[in-house]
Amino acid sequence: MLKPIAAVSLLLTAFISAALSQTSSTTAKSEFQVAAYTRVRVAKPSASVAAVENQTFELINKLRIDAGLEPLAWRNDLADLARMHSQDMAESNNFNHRGSDGSMVDDRADKLGISNWSAIGENIAYLRGFDDVAASAIEKWLESPAHKKNLLDKRWKETGIGVAVLPDGTYYLTQVFLLRD
Repeated sequence: MLKPIAAVSLLLTAFISAALSQTSSTTAKSEFQVAAYTRVRVAKPSASVAAVENQTFELINKLRIDAGLEPLAWRNDLADLARMHSQDMAESNNFNHRGSDGSMVDDRADKLGISNWSAIGENIAYLRGFDDVAASAIEKWLESPAHKKNLLDKRWKETGIGVAVLPDGTYYLTQVFLLRD
């Protein structure tokens, strides 16, 4: 059950979105982009978001160890890079390796001062309605040859995972893989 303040907030958001959508395109994409203006940027992950990031990291390393590979090392700079992209996808309703500013993972790494690498990779996931977000994301990645290759590539040594979650329970996950020079 919604608390009265949350219900009023949802009604107000729906009213504002409906009013704004009348002045913009009426496609589903445009209507959703209007709602994106009501989102709040979170600089530090909440406890639940951090738990999904950590669980995803642990499950991937278990998968790698089971496959005879070395586990990946967690790097905070890569997690910040991944969080930045997940948040951008969530805010712009743009599920894509290309950010809303046209950047790719290597461009975003450069912007954050991460430049001492010889190889960089990225997996992204969009999930809604799954009880176990981390396990579901990994399961879906394993079903894709390109994503599975990233997960099980022996050249990767470091990783960071970033999660953004919307109020409706939609999760955006980004995992960055890196091999430093």
